[in-house]
Amino acid sequence: MLIHRIEKTHFSESEAIIIDYILKNGDQIKNMTISQIAKVTYTSAPLLIRIAKKLGYPGWNAFKEAYLKELEYLYANRKIDASIPFIVSDDIMTIAQNISLLEVETIQDTLALLKHDDLQKAMQLIRHCKSIDIYAVSTYIYLAETFRQKMQRIQKNVNLCRLTGDAKIQVAMSTNQTCAILISYSGRTQFIIEAAKKLKSKGTSIIAITSIADNELSHLADVTLRMSSREMIHTKIGDFASTQSVKCLLDILYSCIFSIDYQHNLDYCIKIAKEIDKANNIEENIDYEV
Repeated sequence: MLIHRIEKTHFSESEAIIIDYILKNGDQIKNMTISQIAKVTYTSAPLLIRIAKKLGYPGWNAFKEAYLKELEYLYANRKIDASIPFIVSDDIMTIAQNISLLEVETIQDTLALLKHDDLQKAMQLIRHCKSIDIYAVSTYIYLAETFRQKMQRIQKNVNLCRLTGDAKIQVAMSTNQTCAILISYSGRTQFIIEAAKKLKSKGTSIIAITSIADNELSHLADVTLRMSSREMIHTKIGDFASTQSVKCLLDILYSCIFSIDYQHNLDYCIKIAKEIDKANNIEENIDYEV
């Protein structure tokens, strides 16, 4: 996201004065011209344009539009701060209530960001591929493992890649019959971007799960599903919202794929469950006899 990009970008002393001003004043800069901002910060209009270009925008107006749009999203009416959902003075029941409410708000936010056509396209890519590869960092890999187990129950082959070495091997084996799901909050994770570029060159379909930012991963993907993006990268207690959002999106994908051949998938799941239950009963009986 733009806010995160600002956090990571090095600015000169004069540029930092402008950045500090727009961060403190937020949407109050909406009706201010570039000349007005330069005047109140005792800087110059060319310096503002240089900041915009340093952050990847062609000019100040493009930067300001993206910045204000992001602020509108980040500060929409939400009761819980996704980055710091509880404070030192909160008792245990307040913490429990805040975390529970944050999860509800996160799911609502995820659904609000989800577009029908994007979900439809992601479904079709998964439906028609021969195998699915998921590339993610450890924060999300355990969610991907749960998704893999669910998909396995409806006879869909899913592979997990979380380390650079694993990714290189999986990318090398990828084809145009593969669908890759790449998960990155920032959309700038190095090994994810490197994998995406190579996968694209191989004709592999790419589904990105990332934040609302206009990031490199979303540019490389065939379709992008947006996760809740209210967490700050450096100032957060935990990945409460982002992990909840990714879980929600993966559950939605699984459920939609399941629904395409609902009765067959339901019958197969029940059959497998019965066989597992029967095998467990046999093992229990053997242990008892021993």
